[in-house]
Amino acid sequence: MTWQQLMNTTILGQTVHQLLVVSILLLVVFTLKVWGAKLANRLLYRLFSKKGRIDRSERFNELVGKPMQFFGLMVALYISFTLLNVPQHLELFEEKIRVHFYLNILLKLLLTIGITRILIKVTEYVGERWLEKAAESESKLDDQLVPFAIDGIKVLLIIFAFMFVLGAIFKANVTALVGGLGIGGLAVALAAQESLANLLGSFTIFLDKPFTVGDIVDFNGIVGTIEKVGFRSTRIRTLDKSYVTVPNKALVGAPLNNITESTHRRARFFIGLTYDTQPDVMKNIIAEIHDVLLRHENTNDNPVVRFFEYTDSSLSILITYLVNSNDYDLYVQVREEINFKIYEIVQRNGTSFAFPTRVVRIEKGE
Repeated sequence: MTWQQLMNTTILGQTVHQLLVVSILLLVVFTLKVWGAKLANRLLYRLFSKKGRIDRSERFNELVGKPMQFFGLMVALYISFTLLNVPQHLELFEEKIRVHFYLNILLKLLLTIGITRILIKVTEYVGERWLEKAAESESKLDDQLVPFAIDGIKVLLIIFAFMFVLGAIFKANVTALVGGLGIGGLAVALAAQESLANLLGSFTIFLDKPFTVGDIVDFNGIVGTIEKVGFRSTRIRTLDKSYVTVPNKALVGAPLNNITESTHRRARFFIGLTYDTQPDVMKNIIAEIHDVLLRHENTNDNPVVRFFEYTDSSLSILITYLVNSNDYDLYVQVREEINFKIYEIVQRNGTSFAFPTRVVRIEKGE
């Protein structure tokens, strides 16, 4: 048997030549997929990187590497598919299955997914560069706008990929489909009204600017730093470093305290003295606490110290003052200093703080 006859020998409907070419192709792709992906990423990186800039090709490859490997494998599989004699139909349980048709659609779908993943990762890389530039500017609006724009580009890429799959792969009439959305638009709006409300909330946040990325806010007892404003929700890093996600609809529909924009922090609390405290002692304690608040370098000039009310177990004194900073650490430090001063004043005046007590009186009968 000659070499040509050997190459033309048929095995399961495929010639030895076809099987050999496909085997070599897949072997090369699987062996060199990492190196090939790096080379492709390097070429892609040079398309939009400017000379003289910092070389960030390693970071680019870190993001795009795996999607590029996946795409390379899908390209190799599709080429193999075109080289082999895949049967049009396969009979299984007396039913004809359109093998060639379904494999063709599946591979094209995987190719589209691969390209979309690459574009999304490239968008993330560009977003990181934009964030670096935004960090250099004084405006905080850039830090808030860049993640929002990147998310928007990702959504558009997914929508375009979906439309491409419908039109180019499944041969659907995309124009008619888009036109038909107008008929079912009301039903879609009703089904997605919560998402639409959050989307409108995000636009309200950008237009009204109640806060920007980096601001410290207090919302429904959640105190933390705004890290990201997205289409649906806003991420807040709390003081205990937990990550809280709040729907944008809730943020624009309820009172929110932007602590960063405030010039002071307010402290308001009560202390309770025992009922055996004499009036002159009470007046002296109030005067001394008021003097401490006036003299402290980090409080304002209008503190309030008043005998407020009689409670079940104490004589209640209201204390209110403002700390001349919105810095949380300084606020806590000032409160601690003043609390120690109050403790010393109460002890120096010979009385004590009250705590819940109950007096039981027992009377003996005759």
